[in-house]
Amino acid sequence: MPHLPDPNPVRPGRGPELRLRNLQRRFRAVSARHDRTTKLRSGLRWAITALIAIAALLAAYPAIWLLVSSPWSVTTTLKHIASAPNCDFARLVGLAPARRGEPGYWQHHDRDGDGVACELWRPHRGEVLQRTIAIANSD
Repeated sequence: MPHLPDPNPVRPGRGPELRLRNLQRRFRAVSARHDRTTKLRSGLRWAITALIAIAALLAAYPAIWLLVSSPWSVTTTLKHIASAPNCDFARLVGLAPARRGEPGYWQHHDRDGDGVACELWRPHRGEVLQRTIAIANSD
């Protein structure tokens, strides 16, 4: 079997020290890059957290302003806000039917535009007459 040369021969002189210094320099360069990246990520996380907090405050500002500037009590104002999606919610919190200017009145709940929102549906006269006839015929 032929004799293979040693891949890392120890040579006297500057060879090993030079390789060691080059290796240490490259290691410091990689470490410095890693430190810069870590600091950048940390700063980026802080900036994103700050932006989210600012956005949350800006999003909450109208609701806070509504609570502070409302002519009604806080509980009534919260019920008014809760009744906004639809008439079922307005009935659930006890604010339906509501007249214009009262808590629980939302224009999009006033179907016929008469100033009363979430009013109970009243059948037309013909439907009442048909029901009356149907009840009378069933007896």
